[in-house]
Amino acid sequence: MVPSSPWRNSAAFAMLAIVTWAGPAPGAAQDPADVRRQLDESQIRLELIREERQQLRRQLDGISGQVSGDSAELVNIERQIAASASVLAEFDIQLRVLTDQVTSMTGEMLRTRDELTARQVVLNGRLRDIYKRGPLRTVEVLLSSRSFSDLLNRYKYLHAVALFDRMLVEQVEDLERRVVDQRSRLSLETDRMALVRAENLREYDELERLERQRQRRLRTFSDRRAEAQSTLARLASEEAQLRGVIATLEERRRAAEREAGAATVSSLTTSDLGRLAWPVEGDILWRFGPERKGRTTIPREGVGIAAERGTPVSAVDRGTVASVVARASGQTVIIDHGGGFYSSYRKLRDVIVREEQEVQSGQVIGRVGGDATNPHIEFQIYEPGALGPRAVDPVRWLRGRP
Repeated sequence: MVPSSPWRNSAAFAMLAIVTWAGPAPGAAQDPADVRRQLDESQIRLELIREERQQLRRQLDGISGQVSGDSAELVNIERQIAASASVLAEFDIQLRVLTDQVTSMTGEMLRTRDELTARQVVLNGRLRDIYKRGPLRTVEVLLSSRSFSDLLNRYKYLHAVALFDRMLVEQVEDLERRVVDQRSRLSLETDRMALVRAENLREYDELERLERQRQRRLRTFSDRRAEAQSTLARLASEEAQLRGVIATLEERRRAAEREAGAATVSSLTTSDLGRLAWPVEGDILWRFGPERKGRTTIPREGVGIAAERGTPVSAVDRGTVASVVARASGQTVIIDHGGGFYSSYRKLRDVIVREEQEVQSGQVIGRVGGDATNPHIEFQIYEPGALGPRAVDPVRWLRGRP
């Protein structure tokens, strides 16, 4: 029987510790590779969404300022809003993954620290035992054996004590390194999560900015639509009034012919097609026929000709000034060429002829007016028809340009 002694108690304790030690308790930590895969996939989607949004912004820069670009601009902004919402969704995914990872790493670090505390308690106990026992002289312990069996037992106990002490020190050192490493990784993940949260807040700000921009564009779009509808109504009213004036002039002409018993002869004939001089030189702003602007259709019964404000406007053929009409949008001169043919010169700044005055081809009848930022005139030609004069494309009567 082996006698009881301090070193023997320590050896028994060492054997028990060797048997019971199995390392830190396994935690519910996520697989780092799986976490990295989720974050990488989310980051790839995030970059694709951001690139799409950059393309939308470049498209918006090209759309802004274009005529009839309101609807396209609004659609672009709404697509940017959808992209920003997708970016926020990806950030939510990343935050959720990082939060789970930080929570898991925090739990793992706490378990490691608990295990380190337990190992340190054991190590401190061993150090106290060693201090109380004093230096252990291995040779004396072995030589004091009473039998060979006792010698083997003492050797085993000495070996177990040495093995335990070395393992205990290594465990404490390993746990300390793990705590430092876990604390470092936890700090990195926490910093990364803070960066994602900061980007998330910036994206919320961007989303709010886009929503404000969308609301502004909606108001602008609504205002422009109301303005366009008002302009259409005004143009339609002016066209109707002009047709009414010409219809009245035609009735008077026919009444005069019936009273005189002779038909008037038109100064315009089919031989003049493509040979008349332009009333003013300038670029064509719009052509005859309905003009489409976005979802709006503008009726055009003539052509718009751009020219500097105050440029002289000439009669395209001889005739009689049948009417001079003044409106807020400018003055209009209507020339009766006989036989149911009329020419109309609209958007004049001023008129230098009077009603019933005979004019010759090329004679100045007024000057260019139009809008302050878009000086021009509108030129029209009416031909006789079964139901009265009808507006036709005036360009086919005018001389071709090189």
